[in-house]
Amino acid sequence: MTTNDAVAVTLRPLLHADIPAHAKLLAAIEAVDDTGEHYSEADLEEEYANPDVEVGKDIVGAWEGSGDDAQLVGYFSIYPRHADDTYQKIHVEGAVRPDRRGRGIGARLVRAMLDRADEVHAEKHPDRPAKLTLLGLSSNEEQARLLADHGFEAERYSFVMRTVLGEVLEPSPLPDGYRMERYSESWSKPMHDAHNEAFLDHPNFTPWTEVMWKQWVTDSRNFRPELSLVVVHEDDPATVVAYIQSNEFDAYFEATGRREAYVAKVGTRRAHRGRGLAGRLLRQALWGYQQAGYEEASLDVDSENPTGALGIYERAGFAMEKRFTDYMLTRPPVA
Repeated sequence: MTTNDAVAVTLRPLLHADIPAHAKLLAAIEAVDDTGEHYSEADLEEEYANPDVEVGKDIVGAWEGSGDDAQLVGYFSIYPRHADDTYQKIHVEGAVRPDRRGRGIGARLVRAMLDRADEVHAEKHPDRPAKLTLLGLSSNEEQARLLADHGFEAERYSFVMRTVLGEVLEPSPLPDGYRMERYSESWSKPMHDAHNEAFLDHPNFTPWTEVMWKQWVTDSRNFRPELSLVVVHEDDPATVVAYIQSNEFDAYFEATGRREAYVAKVGTRRAHRGRGLAGRLLRQALWGYQQAGYEEASLDVDSENPTGALGIYERAGFAMEKRFTDYMLTRPPVA
């Protein structure tokens, strides 16, 4: 097939009816790229239901062929984030099926992705710059070249870390005045508030809106409240000062045969740092995962995390598994 054959590929928005094809495409991509990300159709249903995403515009597929013989061979997605005082942030992603790479489809998808991101920028916050972000495996040189050709730059790195739940140390007591509790629905807003305060000093953090928190935490099918914990202090027992939020992804088990607990969020309010709360929370969570029958746990950490989180995770038994690059492209305000 020549480069000109890429013209035969049709781009059209993906709708709910396309979720089975989308899941099949992602599985084919993951089988080669080995990012560690696995998606079921139910996971995609959740993503398509995201109120910040406009289905029919923000998730687009590249189709080869026509009619009943058409095959989904690539896609891109746009995920607008709430704007802060500096930027309108838009997360973007996409990929091409491995057996269709090198034929111009990726470049075509990136151009269409940028066009849609520019539309979102103009619709939502044209008065400020837009920052487009994309996360990719650092070892994927082909992706890095494609993104560089379209103006993306490597901004920083993040790591996936993993531990096998073998000999997990029993948790140690909290410092005087602190109390740990298992998550319940009443802790949703206090944990949300704690997360937004704990991450204010992290690079590129955008506070989570109530809509986002409901979409990706409390209403998510992957959330495991029984494995999530909060810490409060006796001086203000209604305020969460540290927390750990846990998920489990069924698609990971289906792909690997192993039960994995995912540490989705862990943080400590700045006024309560330096007391070992995060480390104790993490050990308690790992103990709970093991008792519940999980075989391993994983998490993500930003290389520029200012709180020393990397050392906390290593002391808890986590080791680096994969490195990802955070790519960034800035668009000026719309005139």
